[in-house]
Amino acid sequence: MRNNGPQSVAKVGCAKRWSLLRTALPLVALLPLAGCGGAQPEPAAEQYDVALQQFLSAGRDSFMLGRYTVAETQYRKAASLALLRDSASEIAESGYDLAVSQLAAEEPALARATADRTRRAVALRGGQAMPYLDLVDAAACYRLGQYEQARDLALRAAQGASAASAHGAAGSASALLLNTRAALVYALAADQQNDTAALARVPAMIAMTDPHAAKVLSATQSVALRADQHEIQALVARRTNPTEAWKQAEEAANLRREGGNYHDMARALALAARSADAVGQKDKAQALWTRAAQSAAAQGGVASHLSSTLAAGVAGAADSIRTITPDDASAWARAAGGVTLHPFTDDTQAPLQTPDK
Repeated sequence: MRNNGPQSVAKVGCAKRWSLLRTALPLVALLPLAGCGGAQPEPAAEQYDVALQQFLSAGRDSFMLGRYTVAETQYRKAASLALLRDSASEIAESGYDLAVSQLAAEEPALARATADRTRRAVALRGGQAMPYLDLVDAAACYRLGQYEQARDLALRAAQGASAASAHGAAGSASALLLNTRAALVYALAADQQNDTAALARVPAMIAMTDPHAAKVLSATQSVALRADQHEIQALVARRTNPTEAWKQAEEAANLRREGGNYHDMARALALAARSADAVGQKDKAQALWTRAAQSAAAQGGVASHLSSTLAAGVAGAADSIRTITPDDASAWARAAGGVTLHPFTDDTQAPLQTPDK
């Protein structure tokens, strides 16, 4: 679904499906060819190509509008057509996008099942390993509280990204995005487990990638990458150097805001709040908790669906590792001492009084 820096695809089926930089192809009309013999039908294979891309494009459009269940329907159609064609690469793409939609629709268990079915179907047809599927699976595990499995899958995704980085500059760039995002999921899970030893190993996961790959990233991809890196640093430092963690988390939140990735921004604000509280800055922590809570609470509305397509750092999914749950806003509001989550839609507030002249 949503994408970090779309890249055009010269020919359907030729794109490297492990790549994190896929984009929707334009819808193509089937036009009859005029000639002496009248209209000539398109070859069947080309008609299937067009139909598949239409399903994928419709799914991405629905996802962009926050219509996740509609997106699921479109991706299921694409997956069925990919099975009909017996195409491992197309099964991988449509299965991944379906899992992403399910995760965004608050269905992490279904996302896990889809990721597993996709792996099996691709392997049956001789397809290669798919680190991006491991990443969305890791995110689903995190959402389900299965932190050990989330760590294992995130580590596997990072290792797969490193192996894929040999595919030229573009391959190295997409591998860098995937590797860093996988390291972030690993760090988030380790943080939940209070595993300081595991957190200390996270920087080495990032070091596995080509440092020159960042030079070919687009501006939006670079912002997403830097935000991930700052949040990772905050998670690693939170227990040993909370002042540094606070600084890094706020910088991550600022970058998320700049990139329009508000789901991850709210999480970074909450991380900054925990760090500020740890150094005794209660007022600052309360303000950060309030900001995180109100942003998270607003994410069920229209504004949340305008989030940048670069949020996940993976093929087309702004919400592919969305880690905020519907309960987070309430929990953060309680941490702030009790705040109004929807100050501009709360009908219980007294109306403004017009001053007498």
